[in-house]
Amino acid sequence: MRKPAILITGANGEMGHGLIKGLARNKNIDVLALDLEPLSKSMKAYVLDTINGDILDKKLLEILNTEYEFREIYHLAALLSTRAEFSPLTAHDVNVNGTINLLNLAIKQAQSQGRKVKFFFPSSIAVYGINSFKEKMKIGSISETEYLSPITMYGCNKLYCEQLGTYFSNNYQQLSANFKPGLLDFRSIRFPGLISAITTPAGGTSDFIPEMLHNAVRGNSYNSFVNKCTKIPFMTMPDGIEAILKLMDTPREHLTQSVYHISAFAPTTGEFKSKIESYFPNIKIGYKINEKRQSIVNSWPSDVDDSKAKNDWNWKPNYKFQNAMEDYLIPGLKEFYKN
Repeated sequence: MRKPAILITGANGEMGHGLIKGLARNKNIDVLALDLEPLSKSMKAYVLDTINGDILDKKLLEILNTEYEFREIYHLAALLSTRAEFSPLTAHDVNVNGTINLLNLAIKQAQSQGRKVKFFFPSSIAVYGINSFKEKMKIGSISETEYLSPITMYGCNKLYCEQLGTYFSNNYQQLSANFKPGLLDFRSIRFPGLISAITTPAGGTSDFIPEMLHNAVRGNSYNSFVNKCTKIPFMTMPDGIEAILKLMDTPREHLTQSVYHISAFAPTTGEFKSKIESYFPNIKIGYKINEKRQSIVNSWPSDVDDSKAKNDWNWKPNYKFQNAMEDYLIPGLKEFYKN
């Protein structure tokens, strides 16, 4: 008999850790954690099993399909933005083919169970592509259907995977089996830049603010790779985790679309710099512009209209700019670097 479980891929990242704890708190069902790296020892008490493996390994996924009955799948595993630009073919393989493998697993699960399987996919504002900084500042916040012309491999991957999930959810029907549209319940959030107080930045394209914060708390000088006028939306990682849980818990009939974007605050790089300097007046923060990364960030919106998320599933961030700094980021980072 197959074991009921929730599957999380990319489980050993911070988002994976946050989801594992949130699901353990909110769901009466076990979690199966899949990652290339062994799951952190501190997390093992929250999960049913851990699997070290690759989402491109179809034999492994077939074994999981045989041994487990997944009610929900959270597919977090991906090759992230900056690395994807250096290895676009590898990024396509991991981000697109890996997602197809997981969607296929979800379809098989829905087919065998004869009921809906929820599938969560984290997307990104990298799916957008605005032609110029002048146009970006003129249009302000945008909806989910505008400016979908990404200029990075990561953005292309994310947008295509959104469309794949929506297709399999709404249109795909196997001719010779009992799977039909509606059994796969695909849901996605286009995340803005995410800022965490408990993990170090990994060199992502939106990491100019996290890098600035982490260096300031450590007493190091820092040169931002984008200019002081740069503006994109951000939010804290705890709000990101809470948004996933809230979206996945919302009844399908309340949702008017499968893909939503959300935001919490969107100051310029210069405004972030001033705020950080108010806490660390002796810190030296300057600018050393990387033109390639600057052009990428300039193609992303200065903010997003998240009214659909607010209306459909009551999205609301706990942290805006001021209390994110005062109550979460500054004290959290000081504690993180205390030792």
